[in-house]
Parts: sequence; structure tokens; C-alpha cells
Amino acid sequence: MKHILTTLMLCVSSLGFSQDTLQIPALELEEFFLALDTLETQDSIKTVLITELEKQIAFHKELNDHNDLLLRYRDEEIELLNEQINLHLDYINSVDKWYKKPWVGVVGGFVGTIVLINTIEYTLPD
Repeated sequence: MKHILTTLMLCVSSLGFSQDTLQIPALELEEFFLALDTLETQDSIKTVLITELEKQIAFHKELNDHNDLLLRYRDEEIELLNEQINLHLDYINSVDKWYKKPWVGVVGGFVGTIVLINTIEYTLPD
């Protein structure tokens, strides 16, 4: 019963909806295919451009990574140089200065006194 009903419905539907053929002028059809070829060419060119731009993006990302690395190295170098300067200043402050030694003060005082006496021509009272 199912098969008979299906066959009957197919026959009725094929009679009711027959397809008509559409006549397209050859000139319009040729223009359509020319436009289609143009679009395919443009698509392939744009695909090549997209791949080239993706390569450029990858290159710029790599360049950015290199710049970041260089900046980190530069910051580390600055930090190490500042540390070296501080260590050198600490070394200079820790080394005995010649003018901080006691004998320099004694000799300086003795020489200063002699120079002062000779300068003002001071004589001791008799």
C-alpha cells in the first residue's frame, strides 16, 4: 500500500511541475564566463597578496621579538654598569686616602708653621 501511494504521488508531482528550459543569449553567457574568469584571476592575485602579507606579519613579529630581546639586554647592561660603578665607588671610599694618614697631618702642620713664620717674618722675643 505504501509503495502504491508513493508511485501515485510521484506520477502526479511529475505532471504538475514540469521544468521549462530557459534560453540565454550566447553573448550574455560569454560575458558571464569572462566575468567569472576575471574574478578567478583577481581571487588568485589576492590569495598571493594575502600570503605575502602573512609573511610580512610573521617577519614583523620576529623583528619585534628581537627588539624586545635587545631592550632587555640593554636594560641588563645598564643595571650591571650601575652596579659596577657603585662597587668602584665603594672601593674608592674604602681605600686609605693619603691625606687621611696621621703623618701627613704632622708634616703638613710643621711645614705650614715654618712657612707662616717665614712669611710674616715673625721672631721669638729675646
